[in-house]
This record gives sequence, structure tokens and C-alpha cells, in this order.
Amino acid sequence: MKKTISFIILLVISLQSHAQIIIRGVVKSDNSETLPGVSVYIPITDQHTVTDVDGKFQIQYTGTTPLTIISQFVGFKTDTLTLNAIPDNDLKIRLKKSIDLKEVEIKSRRESTSISTITPINTTTITQHELLKAACCNLSESFETNPTIDVNYSDAVTGAKQIQMLGLDGIYSQIRFQNLPLIFGLSASHGLAFTPGPWIESIQINKGIGSVINGFEAMTGQINIELKKPQNADRFFINGYLNNEGREELNLQLAQRFKKHISTVFLAHGSMNHLKVDRDKDGFLDQPLTKQVNAMNVWHITVPNKLEGEIGWHALYENRMGGQKGFNYNDDFGKSTLYGVGIENKMFEVYTKTGTINPAKPYKSIALLTLSRLHLQDNYYGNKTYIGDQRSFHANTIYQTIIHDTRNYIRSGLSFRYNHYSEKYNSVGTYTNEIIPGAYAEYSFNNDLNWAVVAGLRADIHNTYGFFLTPRLHIKYNIDQLTAIRLSAGKGWRTARVYAENTSMFTSSRALFIDDLKAEEAWNTGINFTKKMQWFGHDASFNADYYYTWFKNQVVIDMEDIHQLRFYNLDGKSFSHYLQGELNIEPINNLLLRFGYKYNVVKQTFSGELKSKPLTPRDKALLNAEYKIKKGKYSIDATLKYTGKGRIPGGGVQMNGYEVKSTSESFITLNSQATWRTKHADFYLGCENITDFRQKHAIIAADEPFGQNFDASMIWGPLMGRTFYVGFRYTIK
Repeated sequence: MKKTISFIILLVISLQSHAQIIIRGVVKSDNSETLPGVSVYIPITDQHTVTDVDGKFQIQYTGTTPLTIISQFVGFKTDTLTLNAIPDNDLKIRLKKSIDLKEVEIKSRRESTSISTITPINTTTITQHELLKAACCNLSESFETNPTIDVNYSDAVTGAKQIQMLGLDGIYSQIRFQNLPLIFGLSASHGLAFTPGPWIESIQINKGIGSVINGFEAMTGQINIELKKPQNADRFFINGYLNNEGREELNLQLAQRFKKHISTVFLAHGSMNHLKVDRDKDGFLDQPLTKQVNAMNVWHITVPNKLEGEIGWHALYENRMGGQKGFNYNDDFGKSTLYGVGIENKMFEVYTKTGTINPAKPYKSIALLTLSRLHLQDNYYGNKTYIGDQRSFHANTIYQTIIHDTRNYIRSGLSFRYNHYSEKYNSVGTYTNEIIPGAYAEYSFNNDLNWAVVAGLRADIHNTYGFFLTPRLHIKYNIDQLTAIRLSAGKGWRTARVYAENTSMFTSSRALFIDDLKAEEAWNTGINFTKKMQWFGHDASFNADYYYTWFKNQVVIDMEDIHQLRFYNLDGKSFSHYLQGELNIEPINNLLLRFGYKYNVVKQTFSGELKSKPLTPRDKALLNAEYKIKKGKYSIDATLKYTGKGRIPGGGVQMNGYEVKSTSESFITLNSQATWRTKHADFYLGCENITDFRQKHAIIAADEPFGQNFDASMIWGPLMGRTFYVGFRYTIK
């Protein structure tokens, strides 16, 4: 009862929010032609957007005036606009051509994915147009056409997915929504499925070490999800989806603006998998039976010249049931007859964002962001049980001002985190309270020409692990307006939640051993080169990255013994070398191509021996093609992916007739989708995994699920075969 009252008090305290001024405008050429795909950027806050097909844009600004807005487009001179006050009307920006185009016709197009040459931090923005190239039923499926983020199944029975970035697991990346924590604690294993794709407006991917403003994590990068906004959401939207494996989804959006200063949006999602599918005939379902109900409501309120705020709530219920095809909970749970898996998630959260507007001192602002979350889990895996209870409160304040002029900004603030975890694995219970107060300061310099520097330092005190100092530095230099070089370096740390982050470990018969674990610490350095240009008379871009991450301490997950799973502190080296190249071109009208290749060398020390990280392929490649017909009324998208070989831990042995291979196979997958667009509706159909490649014998000893050799966690390839789907989207603007 006391815990419940404490949580309610936290919710009440958190009913405040953060200023989000919306600046709107239109960008045209000097001969009054609208320009879609123009990069519009506010350098001091790293806010970035692109103009739509009508040349219009809207960008959130969380600071004060004076502010600088930069507009950049291939073939045009960069425009820098300084505003001494927030405009009441839409801005009108005109770009002048920077080269002689009398003999070359350059046709503008809307960028579905943009790589900025302006932001100090290496940033890729995925727009809603890019998300619509695939089914994108939830966040885990939002990166299908992007070469940076890899998404894989974590095991063969729960349907959970995990991401990899810069060759390392997603736990080393910070995943946020609207600059608030999204996936952490109990949501680490299944949280990618908690954000429906149709709710997403855009995704910003920052590679390398992140900003100190957002916390001490983000060792390998930050993924920020921008959801549909009350101020500009479509009045009505509905989306339906169905595939031949029994997956059904329905998404609903309702938005309303009350007068000028109050607006709201309601988002709802329902989905289910109801077919028992076992294509590989191993007796286990290829995907669990799933039911999810998900709802969110956000209100945006403005008090002119004083305050702007946002408050929202999010509620979710999800139930998954998998395992052997004939499993029945009432008859088989707690027995060694048939193996079953059940996962139940209940989550409720409230977030707020508030900021002041002071016309008398426009160069100063104060903002507060808060998040309160209650998350309950009740799971079973055969005869193993796991129950989790998480109660969290996060708060972050931001104070911003200039030093002498708008080329020099400083942002500072205080943060506070409280996380209570109550976990019970079988009969063993653990209780953890994390109390982490922190403070930070970040200096930004931008001469609006070629140099930009962001230097930050934060200090945090963990009630168990003590004091941590986190320095970070980002430097950007523009060779010209279309060519940028970036350097970054910094440190990050995190605390591991062994059970919540590794639920796949419950899907095997391995004996579990956990040492007294320390906080994880890592350094990340990187260099990036971005070039925008004209090829074949169309816009093109090239991006190349190299990042090196090395750990001072890491929680090692040791699966080298096929009968054991050990968690212990790093004693030796652990590092990742990551190299990626990406090319975007339009060789002929309406055909857009994206080529991506990355090379990973990831190694860890296991019991004194340095080895390649398990289940991490060295090579990956991607080819994405989009072809539009009749001014975009019809489009065809296809994505071809190549995945190289990786090391399987404990491989090369046979145990009672069960063979564990030492290396995974290389394989190719192909996805494709066709879309027909009308004035108010889109209709699409597609096929995933057209090559029908599936990992063979994904479950070791599937016929003896309660024996000592059973293991469903050694996953390196697709589990679902060729899957067909259809869907529709209907919108009232």
C-alpha cells in the first residue's frame, strides 16, 4: 500500500511539462517554386526537420530568442535567418541557386531519410515517408530500410526482438521518445513492441557518444522517437494490417484543436496473433500467440508569452503465450508434460514537459521534463518463473542562456532518477532501489559558417556504485556547405538489470551463475564524413563512419559452456571496431537507391581468453530501392539484406546426438511492398523474407524441452519464413 501511495504522489508531482514552441514556415526558390526536402535546422538545440512536398515545415524549439534557423538544400545557397522574437505568422524563406543550372534540370524530391551536414552530432533522420516503405507495425520493424540499426530475435519462443548499434547490443544505446526515457528496466526485452509504428512521426538516430543533457548512457548512440503531435496531427487516421501468419492490427488516431492554445491527440492500438504456426515441424510455435491493447493521450497547452507545456499518459497490456504447439496452461503449467511460455506486461506512465517563455529576456529559458512509470511483469518459461515490479520517476531540468552572443550557448541543469525493482526468479527474490541525482553543463559554439563544437560534462552519484564523471566532446567542420567532417569522444556508464535485459536466458536448461556485478563503463570515439552532391542530375549523398568503443568494465554474458550461463565483471579486454559506408542516389527519375555496408570487429574476454562476440556477424550489407509511378500515386519498395557469418558460443561439439555448430551461416533476405495512394487512403501489400530463409534447428533438443540440452536462445537468423501481408491507411487532414 505504501508503495502504491508513493507512486501516486510521484505522478502528482510530475504534472509539469517542457516548452515546445512550434515554428512554421515555407521554403521557396528565388523564382517562387516550393522546395520539398529542404533541411531546416536550429543549431543550438540540434532540432532538425525537412520540408514536405509543398515546401512547408514545422520545427519544435525548446529554447529562447534570439535564435538562428538554417535552411540547406542541394544546389542552393544556405540561408541563415536570425529571429529576435518568436514569429506569430509562418516564416517565408527563399533560397537562391548557388550554381548555374541553365543546362541541367534538377528536380526536387522529399527526403525520406536525411543525413545532416549541419548538426555537430552525427544524425540521421527517418521520416514518416521512410517508415511507410515497410509494414512497420511497431518500433522493432521501423529500421528495415536503414543500414545502421540491426534487429534480431532474442530467442526462438517468446517473439522478443533486440537491436544492435555499432556492433553492440541495444542496451548500450539510449532509446527515448521526445527526449524522455522509453526503453529501460523491465521494458528492455520486449519494449520494442510497445510503440506502434503508425504512432511514429519521425526517428532521429545519433551515432556515437550522446549529449550529457540526456543522461550518462548512450555509449554507442541515441535513438529518439518523435510521436504524433497534438498541434499538427491529422484529425482522423485509421490503419489496418493482416498477414497470412494470423497477425492482425488496428490503429486509430483522433486529434482536436480547441481554440488556438489547446490541442490533444488520442492514439489507440490493438493487435493479436491467433494462428498456431509450426513450419519447421519441431513441435514449437514459430511465433507466440499475442494480444496487445495500447493507448496514449497527449495534451498541448500554451499560455502566450508565459508558458508552454505538454502532458500525456500511456497505458499498455500485452499477453504472449508460446512454446509447444499442444501446450495448455490449465493442464500443463507447473508440470513436465508440455513446455509453455507465458509473458504478461502491464504498464502505465505519465510524462510532462514544461517551459517558460519570457519576452523580456528572450535569451534565457528554464524547462522541466518528467516521467513516472509503473511496469509489472508475470512470466513463466517451462517450469521457471519470473515476476518483475518496476516503479520509476525521472526528472530533468534545463537552463539555457547565451554568452555574449548567439554563437555561444550554455545549457546546464539538474537531473534525478529513482528506480525501484522488485524481481523474483523462481523462489529467489531481489530488491533494488536506485537513487541517482546528477548535474551537467554543456557549452555550444557555432559560427554559422564552418565550425561547431559541443563540449559537455556531467556528474552523477549512484546510491550503490558511487560517483561518476562523464565528459563528452563533439566537433564538426564544414569543408563546404555540402561536406562535413565530425569527430566525437566521450565516456558513458550504466547499471545492468540482468534478469530484465536477458529474458532469453530463461528459454534454456543452462544453469545460471551471477557474480557481484559492478556498473558498466565505456569510452567511445568516432569520425564521420558526410557529402551531399549531384549525380545524374539528382540529389545524392555519401556517408562514412568509423567508431571505436572500449570497455573499462562490462558485464560479460558467458555462454561458452553449453550447460551454463554466467554473468561476471570483465577481466581483460572488450572492444568494438565499427566501419560503415552508405550511398543514396537517384540514377533515373523516380528511382531511389540506398547502398549500405558495415564491417564489425567485436571481441570480449571470456574466462581469460579474447574471443569474437557471440552471434555477431562481421559483415552486413543492404540495398534498398524505391520506384514511384505517376507522381507517386504508385510506388514499389524492395530491401535486400546480406548477413555474414558469426561465432556460435560453445559450438563445434555434440552432446547426446545434438550438434552445436561453431559458426552461423551467411544468408540473404528480401522484403518488398507495393503501395497505391489516393486522396485520403493508401492501400499496400507486401511480402517479407521472400527468399524464405530460416534458421534450421533453431531450438536445440526441441524434443526434450525439460532435458539438460534444451536451448532456444542460440538465434542468429530469421525464424519466420515467407510472409504475405495487406493493409490500408485512411486519413482526414
